[in-house]
Amino acid sequence: MSSVSSISASPAYKPANQWMQNFNAIGSALQSGNISEAQSALSNFEQAMQGASPTAITQPFGKNAQANNDFQNLTSDLQTGDLTSAQKAFASLQNDLKTASISAKSHVSHDVTAAAPSLASVAGSMSDGLNTIA
Repeated sequence: MSSVSSISASPAYKPANQWMQNFNAIGSALQSGNISEAQSALSNFEQAMQGASPTAITQPFGKNAQANNDFQNLTSDLQTGDLTSAQKAFASLQNDLKTASISAKSHVSHDVTAAAPSLASVAGSMSDGLNTIA
């Protein structure tokens, strides 16, 4: 992986900020090749979602089926300790979220913005969308 994109949200979305911090921690750990740190960050990410919604664990990205699928792949890859596959799944997930964020910003009524209280629900409110970490 050459870079990890960092997702940020406005301070009004404090729970989302916690999710995003945990999400970004997964990416940072994967980028550095630290599978155990990525597994720990994933656990923190999932714990942050548990109280948000009954579907937050199975559909953390709302109606974004591709992002949910890539998240499940990431989870599976981290559970089995497959670093390379986890890195690929994370990159795919980032791409899904970037696409959803761009779509949500250009089409306010898009399903992504209607999928509360998942991460997808804050995609349209992300400040500057994705910032690349070199």
